[in-house]
Amino acid sequence: METKRYFRYFTIADYEREQKWLNAMSRSGWNFVRTNGFIYTFEKGTPGEYIYKLDLPNESMTDVEVDAYYKFMEECGIEIVSSFKFWRYLRKKSADGPFDATNNAMTQLSMVNKAYGVATKTMNIIIVIFALLILALNIALSFVTGYVAGFISGIIHGIASSAFLVMAIIMVPIIQRLRTRMNELIDEI
Repeated sequence: METKRYFRYFTIADYEREQKWLNAMSRSGWNFVRTNGFIYTFEKGTPGEYIYKLDLPNESMTDVEVDAYYKFMEECGIEIVSSFKFWRYLRKKSADGPFDATNNAMTQLSMVNKAYGVATKTMNIIIVIFALLILALNIALSFVTGYVAGFISGIIHGIASSAFLVMAIIMVPIIQRLRTRMNELIDEI
């Protein structure tokens, strides 16, 4: 079977754009097969055969509840094509109609809210990891004295500050975009 691979990167805030792209590929006859978050694999198929949707399970659900939820979806004709990190890539036959009969602002708000929660939780975990690393390195350096300790301490703080700045440059705009989308949907409701 003929396959194509594309290199694409979507942040958690770009899930709607990613979903539109997958559906555009389907309309042009390329069925999504899998992704590792960067490389998307497609197989040649019938144009418009499938409709794709990205889904995030609720964080409050247990693994058993998540499994039951997706088993129910499979019984309804919805297939889990791939998963990456917290995302589930779903598809169903176009002939069976759209995914949501009620594709309204409340449904979209629920999805954006889940993505916002994952993004903020990820950022908080990264901040805690940085703080613990700096603390551990400072404790280790307390046993070293002299010019070497000052030099190493400066390097560590420089690297940690740079890493924290890079994380902020990446994560803050993602969280802001999700928050803006949430506000748009709230205004629509």
